[in-house]
Amino acid sequence: MRIEIPYGKSKVKFTIEERRVSGIITPNEIRTSTSPTRELQKALRNPIDTSGLESFCSRGKTVAIAVDDVTRSTPTYLLLPQILRRLKKAGINRNDVTIVVALGTHRRMTEAEMKIKYGKRVVENYRIINHEYDNESELASLGIVAGIPVKINREFVKADVRLATGNIIPHCNAGWSGGAKILLPGLAGAETVGNLHIFTALRTPNVLGTVETPMRQMIEACAEKIGVHFIVNTVLARNGKIVKVVSGDLKTAHRTGVEFAKKIYAAKAAGLADITVSSSFPADVDFWQGSKGLFSADLATKKNGGIVLLTPCPEGFTKTHSKWAEYLGYSYNELKNMSANPREVEDPTALGIALIVATIRERHPTCIVSSGIQQNELEKIGMHPASDIEEALDYFYDRYPEAKVNLLTHGGDTYPLIS
Repeated sequence: MRIEIPYGKSKVKFTIEERRVSGIITPNEIRTSTSPTRELQKALRNPIDTSGLESFCSRGKTVAIAVDDVTRSTPTYLLLPQILRRLKKAGINRNDVTIVVALGTHRRMTEAEMKIKYGKRVVENYRIINHEYDNESELASLGIVAGIPVKINREFVKADVRLATGNIIPHCNAGWSGGAKILLPGLAGAETVGNLHIFTALRTPNVLGTVETPMRQMIEACAEKIGVHFIVNTVLARNGKIVKVVSGDLKTAHRTGVEFAKKIYAAKAAGLADITVSSSFPADVDFWQGSKGLFSADLATKKNGGIVLLTPCPEGFTKTHSKWAEYLGYSYNELKNMSANPREVEDPTALGIALIVATIRERHPTCIVSSGIQQNELEKIGMHPASDIEEALDYFYDRYPEAKVNLLTHGGDTYPLIS
């Protein structure tokens, strides 16, 4: 049986015996909007559980718009022109608008990336700033939430009107992305982000597809402290085209969007498999993103069953967390002990993510196929390297001679529903 699955900007083909295939788990096909602009305009005209965007705006007010970065698939270049047009109509001067790139702890975006992501005209005519998670002077303190000191981007907090954009897909920590997640961790400081991920890893390390989660509750509590006036979130089909746009109240509009997203990304599967092959697509840029493919695979694999992760990682492990590869080499218990004193940890965010990955690695032996990570680097983090998927499957067939295999085509954003 010949299979083709995404691998970065290309495809990978491999052969597997048909008798071994338990199921191919992929986002559901759904009709996309014939006019994305019209769909967006409709959403802005019909906000959920709040008044229209213009009602918050008047001449002289300042506006901050949180947008996600190049690691996310949100078609922000479509959203921003429509949002900015409405702000202008409400009397907002373009010089009073700041677009804040919610990087979390990711690397800064280049100007070329911004022009693609946000649109050339927007980049050339509006003020856009990269969030600086490690610059204390650029952060405002919100106090303590759930035992965690919360600091958020000062430019966003001080604006008179605060808007949040984003896209809704399954997420291993928050359950689903979108809504308040763009603020925390997107616009948070280093200590806050680190503690948030440790908080999640020690409680619910894989809540992919769950709507109400500890992390969701916490980030929405923070958003209430900040005061978010309006959100605009997209739901995209497997091909990246818009299916639905929701706008309005931070919580209600988000949950409405999640219900639409479930129709696409909650993908039914026949059962748990002995081995799951998971492409991390579209989370491909580095292992910080590519590891998302492990969490969807976790839900599709029997306990102690194997995972084959296919992820290109052209930027290696990560460009912003030099300690992460080292932390990935520790066991879950070692990382848990280190997390007891996060202030003594050089990079608590990397530690938190390593904790989450360690829970999967210790449930499932893992084999990685990647052109961006060296064999010796994978061995150091307790994962077996393979040159291709056939080699990886052969490695596991020795362990599970009669293995059944699940195939995840879009492991970076699929929520497997096992019947």
